[in-house]
Amino acid sequence: MSEPALDLETVISRERPPATSGSIQVDTVDDDTQVTLSFGDDRDVTYAVLSPTEAKTIATALEEAAVKAEAAAIVEEQANE
Repeated sequence: MSEPALDLETVISRERPPATSGSIQVDTVDDDTQVTLSFGDDRDVTYAVLSPTEAKTIATALEEAAVKAEAAAIVEEQANE
């Protein structure tokens, strides 16, 4: 019997959409088995319902990006001194 396999396709885009001001809200659904994530402003809100695993993946990615950005900001600040 062969090992189970998972095929993933990744699309890398270098062009980012314009920044949008708004707020992010995180909550759980009524039975606390799923996480809701919403982003938006007064005119438009986008919602996502995530499994606990998906929520942890997003949280980890945000943490890693924040640490990287913080380190880059320190280097840039030191270079400007």
